[in-house]
Amino acid sequence: MSTNGPPNGTDAPRSSLVQAAFQFLVALAVTLPVCMFLWPHLPLMQVPAIGGMGLDRLALFLVVLIALVMLLRRLPLLSYGTLIVAIGVITFQGLRGGYGFSNLFADYGTAIGAMSQRTKALPDVAELRPFKGAEELRAAMDFKDPLVRSFAVRAATTYFNEEAAESDHTMIQAFSIFKVINSAWVYVSDPADDEYFATAAESVPLLAGDCDDHAVLMAACIKAIGGKVRLVRTTGHIYPEMSVGDAQGMQRAAYLIRNVLFPEEARYADLYYHTDANGDRWINLDYTRHYPGGPVMNEKIIGILHV
Repeated sequence: MSTNGPPNGTDAPRSSLVQAAFQFLVALAVTLPVCMFLWPHLPLMQVPAIGGMGLDRLALFLVVLIALVMLLRRLPLLSYGTLIVAIGVITFQGLRGGYGFSNLFADYGTAIGAMSQRTKALPDVAELRPFKGAEELRAAMDFKDPLVRSFAVRAATTYFNEEAAESDHTMIQAFSIFKVINSAWVYVSDPADDEYFATAAESVPLLAGDCDDHAVLMAACIKAIGGKVRLVRTTGHIYPEMSVGDAQGMQRAAYLIRNVLFPEEARYADLYYHTDANGDRWINLDYTRHYPGGPVMNEKIIGILHV
């Protein structure tokens, strides 16, 4: 007669639970980098946010997570193999002074923050009229002046030439102009109790002046290479905006700004735009920002000047 007791019926469920938890953690770890790659390619949608997180990004995160969990349950050895290889590679790199676990934890923290990254529409300003001084500002944008045109061409070809050769060359060259001017611009006030509009030709050798001088130079240079630009006036500021086209154009611009042209400055940044009556998106090129499409000043817009 056997003296062995009945098998412990709790071992199998406990083992399955541990395995399921392990597979979930592996899937969670892989989901974040996958989503970081996919998020910039999401269609441009105006969706509500929960706790600062766009529902479109949250939905994609959950879909990827569920898909990976199902895959790892069907192929359990894949989860163990993935974990072992990843730990081995990161350990080896860390010992050599390269990408280690500290870098990994920092990147995942950044990735979690990126879930709230969105492209945000600003209030419609299509019906506003040009502001005071419109003709003087238009005259100051002497984009056909040889000095201005030469500067614009040099600035347009200073950065991002490989990217511009592939597609969207005017937009990308305008972003190069933005980088050249904004990386060197120094703010200098107008004469006391007077508003002085420097011409673009005057500002080329100086790369200095107040907000309207910067807006004039930026607009003239972008116009000189075929871009579509306008000036926005708030209660205390003037800044340039450039059209990047329709919703698909905005999505393309957002991808380029965040991932190709300005990754250090804007990788996980929200990007802002106005939409005009024709559906064109306009992004901010202010000298106070380090990347196109940065936050606009919290001031009421009182005029739009198309040039």
